Amino acid sequence: MKLARIELSRDDIHKRLGGGIPYGSIILIEGEESTGKSIIAQRLAYGFLQNAHSVTYISTQLTTLEFVKQMMSLNYNINKKLLSGVLLYIPVYPLISDNLQKEDFIKKLMETRTFYEKDVVIYDTISSLIVNDASDIKVNDLIAFFKRIAAMNKIVIYTINPKELPESVLTLFRTAATMVFKTEIYTFGGSVKNLVRVEKYNLARGPYQKTMVFRVEPNLGIAVEISSVA
Repeated sequence: MKLARIELSRDDIHKRLGGGIPYGSIILIEGEESTGKSIIAQRLAYGFLQNAHSVTYISTQLTTLEFVKQMMSLNYNINKKLLSGVLLYIPVYPLISDNLQKEDFIKKLMETRTFYEKDVVIYDTISSLIVNDASDIKVNDLIAFFKRIAAMNKIVIYTINPKELPESVLTLFRTAATMVFKTEIYTFGGSVKNLVRVEKYNLARGPYQKTMVFRVEPNLGIAVEISSVA
């Protein structure tokens, strides 16, 4: 199975994840608010783009301008990728920011063919997008659809806040994923640290690091630290 490279000269995350992401992967990045889910998704997206892979990024949090500014603050310059169409960015924040119940999002996700024309599709965060439409039956249909997309040698990534979905739905998303990352915040030596655990990696082509402590630095992005975890 071929690997989609995510290599950047400024960090060694690609090595820590076994040299890249296998085509056909379905990746869950799970964590509560402000634990680093989006940063991980953004680093993966930029890594894919810098290694000649096309990306669709659907965001429930940032407008297009906010996303560009966020990426630039990390020195992840994606302007040319946006203009060339290699990166398709879809902000859905205006659709879910009011108090109205939004339904049929799952159906719309499966019917919007444009999302799946790229090599990689990222939903950040899918739990916010489907929170009012997340029955077990509908989520089962969505997962079956994602598996069909992944089987076409594409990569599907979704971030989830576990507080936004019932446990039965979370179990469906976790079980379907070939990779599961869990993000959290912890305190070490008086400092607050970001932590990501690789809890599942079914298609790994090489050795990978199961736990990474990282910090986020302006003009650098993610920097993985050598640190103990209590």
